[in-house]
Amino acid sequence: MRLSLENPAAKGVLRILNQFTETFSVNQLAQKGQRVARSMGFKAEIATVENPRKEAEEHYYNPAHTGLLDLGLKPQYLTDEVLAEMIEFAAKHKKAIRPEQIYRKVSWDRNIG
Repeated sequence: MRLSLENPAAKGVLRILNQFTETFSVNQLAQKGQRVARSMGFKAEIATVENPRKEAEEHYYNPAHTGLLDLGLKPQYLTDEVLAEMIEFAAKHKKAIRPEQIYRKVSWDRNIG
């Protein structure tokens, strides 16, 4: 937010600033998490669930995310070290995790509404 406020767009110019610096597929993210968790001694399995969204499994998605980088953003990437910190945090607080709140088995249908 600070970068966008300190570097406003010119009057009459619409500037879109996507707030991410990396993209992953769900499978890529699962594999990355599994690899790091296993390296930490956790049993980490990937469970495939039916896609609740009615869309193609494979599709082109290449969003631009250079706007904030161009303004001087110093990105923090999802490194193995960052993932390990997240896994350690989740493990420390595992008793507070309520799985029924994470996946509610919602199914969207593009033909409705």
